[in-house]
Amino acid sequence: MPLNRRELGLRFSGRIYGPRSLGCLLSSVFIGSVLLDKPDVLSWVWLVMALNLFAWPTLAHRCARRAADPFKTELRSIAIDGLYAGFWVGQMAANLLPSALLLSMVTMNAMAAGGWRLVRTSVALQCIGLFMTLALNGFYVSLPSSTLQLVACLPMLIIYPLMVARVSYGLSVQLAAHKTAFKLISKLDGMTRLLNHAAWKEKLDEVFRRCRKGELLASLVLIDIDDFKSINDRYGHLVGDAIISGLADLLRSGFGEKGIAGRYGGDEFCVLLIDVGVDEATEHLNDIRKRFANWADDAVPVLAGLSIGLVPYSTSYANQSAWLKATDEALYQAKRDGKNRLWVQELPIQMHG
Repeated sequence: MPLNRRELGLRFSGRIYGPRSLGCLLSSVFIGSVLLDKPDVLSWVWLVMALNLFAWPTLAHRCARRAADPFKTELRSIAIDGLYAGFWVGQMAANLLPSALLLSMVTMNAMAAGGWRLVRTSVALQCIGLFMTLALNGFYVSLPSSTLQLVACLPMLIIYPLMVARVSYGLSVQLAAHKTAFKLISKLDGMTRLLNHAAWKEKLDEVFRRCRKGELLASLVLIDIDDFKSINDRYGHLVGDAIISGLADLLRSGFGEKGIAGRYGGDEFCVLLIDVGVDEATEHLNDIRKRFANWADDAVPVLAGLSIGLVPYSTSYANQSAWLKATDEALYQAKRDGKNRLWVQELPIQMHG
C-alpha cells in the first residue's frame, strides 16, 4: 500500500537523523580547533557546542516524530541548521576554511532535502546567525587558518560526503523500486487487482506476435457474468462488487503462470492461456464456471453464472483484433445458447450444474 504523507515524513526524518548526528560530531572537531586558539571564549559557548553536538540531532528527530506533518517539521529543522551554522561561523570569527566548509555542507543538505526554496531560507538564516554573532563579538574577523585547523577539517571533507552519498544511493535504489511498483500498480484494475483493459490489450498484442512467429501456443478467453445488471439492480452494488472480486480471485488462482487475466470492462473478463491445450483449458474453465455458479456467502446471497468464449490461436486471424472478435462472437454464442456455458470456437460445450 502507498504510504501517506506522515509515514513518508517519518522515514525522511529517520534518514536525516544519522547524517545530522555525524555532521554535528565532525563539525565540532574543526569548530573546536578554532575556538581553542581563541583565549577569550566564554564557557556558555562550549555549553552551546555540547548541546548542538549531543542534544540537537535527537531533539530535531523527536520533534519530527511527534509532529502531525513530520516532513514539514524536518525541513524546518534543516533551515535551523543554517542558523546554527551562521552562529558558529561568527564564533570562529569567519576563519576561512572551517567557515566555508561548514556553510557549504549545510547548504548542500538544504539543496538535497528541499531544493532552491529551502536553500534560500537556509542562506537567509545563515546570514542572520552570522550577523548577530559578529555583532555580539564586536565584528571581529580573523580569516587565516592554522595547520591544525586545516587538519581538523579533513574528517568532515572526507567522511561526511561519503555518508551523504551512501544515503543518496539508498534513496535512488528505493526510488527505482517505488517506480517499478507504481508502474505495476498503474497497470492493475483497482477493484480486482487484475490487469486493466489497456495493460491486457498490450499483452494480447505481444502474445499474438509471438504466436505468429511460432514461439508459443495460446488461446483467448472472454468471460461475462450472466444477468449482472439485474443482480446489481436487485441486490445493490456491494453485492455486485463482491461477485466481481470473487470471480477475479478464481481467475487469479485458476491457471497460475499459464493464465494472463484481466478485467476487460464492467462484468467482462479476459484471459490469455499460454501453452495450454484446448482440452486442458476447457476442463479448467468449466471447473471455474461450476465453482462460481455454486459460490455464495454472507456477502453474496445470490448465485450467478458465467458465459465463456474460448478460441485458440489460428494463423487464419490476420491480427489480434480479428482473434478478439472471434472470441467475442463465441462468448455471445454461449449467451444465446442459454448462458452459463462454455463455447469453444463454433462448437458449444453445453454443461450445466
